[in-house]
Formats: sequence, C-alpha cells, structure tokens
Amino acid sequence: MEQIIYNFQDYKLLVAVIGFVIIIIETFIPALPLVAIIGANAFVLGVWMGFFISWVGSVLGSIALFLLSSKFSECKFIKKINNQKVDNFKAWVKKQGFSMIFITYLCPFIPDFLVTITSGISKMKLSNFVPGMILGKFIMFLVISYIGNDIENFIKSPIKVTFLIVLIIIFWILGNKINKKINDKK
Repeated sequence: MEQIIYNFQDYKLLVAVIGFVIIIIETFIPALPLVAIIGANAFVLGVWMGFFISWVGSVLGSIALFLLSSKFSECKFIKKINNQKVDNFKAWVKKQGFSMIFITYLCPFIPDFLVTITSGISKMKLSNFVPGMILGKFIMFLVISYIGNDIENFIKSPIKVTFLIVLIIIFWILGNKINKKINDKK
C-alpha cells in the first residue's frame, strides 16, 4: 500500500484530476465515501491541495445537481409524489435558507445529496443555496483534510478543537450576514 501511495506522488496532476472527477461523481452518487475521498486527496496531494481539489469539485457538483433538480422539479414523477406533507417540507426548506443549508453541509454525515435535491425541487433561489453550501462545505472539507492528515495530534489538542468551534461560529455569522445582504437587494 505504501508503495502505491509513493507512486501516486509522481503523478500528482493525474491524481488531482482523478480526485476532482471522483468528488463530482460522489455528489451524484452518494454511496461513494465522501470522507474517504477527501482524506485520500489530502493524503496524496497534501492538506491544502487535496482540500482545494475536493472542495471545488464538490461545490461544482452540488451546483450542477441543484440546477438539474430545479429544472426537473415540474416533471410528472415529482408532481406524482407531491402531497401536503411533501409540499409543507419543501416550503420549510425554502424558508430556512442559509442557516439550514450551512448546517447540513457542515455535517459530513447528513446526505448532502438529499439536501441539494430538496433545495432544487423546492425552488430555493440559487443565491440562497450557494453561500450556505459553499461555506458549509468549506469548513467541513477543511476540517476533514486537516484532521485526516494528523488526527492524533488534533484530538490531543484542546486549543485546536476550540479553534475549530470558533471558526464554525464565525463562518455561520458571516454567512448569515452575506445571505441577508443578498436577500435585502432583491
């Protein structure tokens, strides 16, 4: 296994392209292990390059899935499954906006595939969806990349854990302000 990883080091561009494509595919096929893909990218490409490749690929994949979901929200299949409960849930998702999107994308164990599709089907504005998704994924991917690179030292350091919590709160406040400004302009 070690030899395989060292061989990958010689082909970083190829590994970066493959990691980028796999993370986009994971957006559409949630059965692929997101945390493992991010960790592998960070391990092979380095923390920052692996994080960046994973984050950009996932953001682009999520935007594409959102747009596809929005486009097909009026198809017969979607109309067939609509009922009062589904309509209420879609209205709730649309109303929650940034906060719900940010929090769900921040947690690696909530299937963002479903959040993205539900947001698209509920006709949430792209301008409400994108900031929460980008910031939530930014923090989640950065944390996974950082922790995956040196998990033992991270767990043993209360300063690093505290810094992570403060960073999450700052991004949440910042994202809410950005979202409010976007909504106030409309």
